Amino acid sequence: MFFFGKALPLLFATPSYKSTSIRTTSLLHSTVQKEESIKENVFNIGDDSIVSPPRKIIDDVDEMFLGLSQGCYTYESSPTIQFLYTSPLDERLHFKAEMEQSILKSGETIYDEIMASHHNTKPLLLYLPGLDGAGLSASRQFDDLSRAFEFWRMTIDKVDDRSSFTELTTTVSAFIKKIATEQNRDVILVGESFGGLLAPAVALRLQAMSDSTNTKNPIKGMVMINPATSFEKTQWSTLAPILASLRHIEQEEEEGTPLRFPTPYSIAGGLALAALIPDSTQFRSILDIFTETKVSTADELQDIVRTLRDGFGILADNLPAKVVEYRVAQWLPVGCDVVLPRLQKIDVPTLVIAGEDDNMLPSKGEAQRLVQVMKNCTSLSVKGSGHLVLDQRFNLTEAIIDGPFDPFGKSKDKKKYDPIADWKPPSDDAIREAIDNRVKPFRIATSPKFFSTGLDGKRRLGLGQVPNNQDGPVLFVGNHQLLGLDLGPIVAELLEQRGIFARGLAHPLVYQAGNGFGAGAGPTGPSRRTTKRDKDGVVDPPPGDFQTFGAVMVTPRNYYRLMQTGQVGLLFPGGVREVFHGKDEAYELFWPEKVDFVRVAARFNATIVPISAVGAADSANILIDSSEIVNLPFGIGERAMSSSKNLISARFNQGNEDELFVPPLVVPKLTPARHYFIFGKPFDTSTIDTTDKDACTLLYRDVKTELRRGLDDLLVARESDPYKNFAKRIAIEQVLGKQAPTFPIEELNK
Repeated sequence: MFFFGKALPLLFATPSYKSTSIRTTSLLHSTVQKEESIKENVFNIGDDSIVSPPRKIIDDVDEMFLGLSQGCYTYESSPTIQFLYTSPLDERLHFKAEMEQSILKSGETIYDEIMASHHNTKPLLLYLPGLDGAGLSASRQFDDLSRAFEFWRMTIDKVDDRSSFTELTTTVSAFIKKIATEQNRDVILVGESFGGLLAPAVALRLQAMSDSTNTKNPIKGMVMINPATSFEKTQWSTLAPILASLRHIEQEEEEGTPLRFPTPYSIAGGLALAALIPDSTQFRSILDIFTETKVSTADELQDIVRTLRDGFGILADNLPAKVVEYRVAQWLPVGCDVVLPRLQKIDVPTLVIAGEDDNMLPSKGEAQRLVQVMKNCTSLSVKGSGHLVLDQRFNLTEAIIDGPFDPFGKSKDKKKYDPIADWKPPSDDAIREAIDNRVKPFRIATSPKFFSTGLDGKRRLGLGQVPNNQDGPVLFVGNHQLLGLDLGPIVAELLEQRGIFARGLAHPLVYQAGNGFGAGAGPTGPSRRTTKRDKDGVVDPPPGDFQTFGAVMVTPRNYYRLMQTGQVGLLFPGGVREVFHGKDEAYELFWPEKVDFVRVAARFNATIVPISAVGAADSANILIDSSEIVNLPFGIGERAMSSSKNLISARFNQGNEDELFVPPLVVPKLTPARHYFIFGKPFDTSTIDTTDKDACTLLYRDVKTELRRGLDDLLVARESDPYKNFAKRIAIEQVLGKQAPTFPIEELNK
């Protein structure tokens, strides 16, 4: 939260004792004071003492606030502003004493010693907190950050600090000069919420200083997390002072009298936090905590009331109303006035992290805006997260390492991905997920039957006669059915029956879309929580089923290399023309005259297997076909034709205008037809001379003829299928719990 600075978020998140996330230095020490506090807040049930879950959270938050004021080394920039160096959790107990002894011996600065402690292998990182001045909301990330980076964080006194925004900017800039510029090092600047507004102000100042002195800008990269650069788009400039003004109706308590009721400010502020900070997952955690807390005695009820009172009191104790009023009035508006008009001048690679469900700030929209406004900005939106985005579900360290500023120089050593040689088969889980979610519905609707043909020309049920690529590359060549929706079942059947990964050669437009396995389209596996974007769109999009299952763009080079490397290709020579065929063109073949795929296959002694597929054209009605659409009046046809011409053709030797990429207007039938597939007789190309055009042409015609024969035989044989009718087929399959049988195999061997 930007305005309360996330003073209470852990009251509304998963309890820390249920997580292995980061905890601060003070949590390593068991003190008598802590033990006494816990003893006073237990439920006495029989002989067992159980800490109340709500009380446990309050104790943890108090402890974490205490821990956030401590570090392995503290640089006091002023009486109210400190910069804390934090080492990894398991090193903190002894680090400070060892550093002090080391400095006494060497006479070097603390910065030299800290750098030497990790052999100068860790990049510098400085974290700027929200308005709370402590960074409680990010504390779960600190241990991971300190393991990967030389991690420093800024803290601001929660009561006495009255620095101006300009003074904060100057102070942070001076500290960066001390730890980075003077040490000839780069620094990554991370700002959350208000810190996300302060960070670009610091970047602007240091950039101006570097330009004026003709020196290197020490900021290597910047991270803005739910930044308060969108403050002006909210109502908090009005609402925050109203909440803060509630302090004026508080009653003074007599000295020595314990506070029995929370203040109006802490109640109103706490309720605002509870309503706006948690996302849906965090809210369920809150609900679970309280619903699982049983109250059966008066003592237990008193403990719950005391816990709620203390919980509300955390806000007043750690971010008093006067402080809120000052910081909202003096920091946020001034910061926006300074930063917003100058964002486009910042020449620092920037990563903006935004919770898509942030109710405190319009962070999702602000991230999109910053990507367009700033010179070099990438956004990372986090699905299902609110203002408290840095919880245990998100790894800030990984996000920074993968950021556009490449802190560890990974991109220099990163080999460019080769889709032919570097592709790896998907995991069993990925295969099962794709089949269950996208192929299985197709199978239920169409009950496809597969047949294969032996070298003797005899057809058999199943794919037992289909050759694999153990003795050389294999090329499957098929007719492309209407809309191409049977690709998934073909690939899935080859995988399940024969363990063959057939790598499709896809149209450029379809391939770039990234999806399309089976009758549905979608990235393989569960959806990602994060989406990265820059000015050009999505960065590193999750691979769709095409990429996951090895499809490549249909180019002469890709096809050549698949055969060259002994892999299995799946090609549809009819391409777009067959996929978008006309009303009276069902199961017609529209193959090009060139025989290039045969010549390349023969060069590497590939086996060619034709695939005849029937069923899709009988499962839909074409209302308006492609040729009719381009002739529609009122400019509709012209726009369709213009769009088609602007697309990349699948065939390298023809222009875009020669390929009509205009889908027909299709309406699915209520009852889809049963689908049938014949894997035809395999063709051995080892005896073909690639320089003999006549031999290549003859083989090309033989493959096409075999495929055509399979189509014709299927169209006749399916009339003998007793379960060709959809209703009858579905009924018997539901009763038997297995696929319905089909026509006798003899129908295909006449």
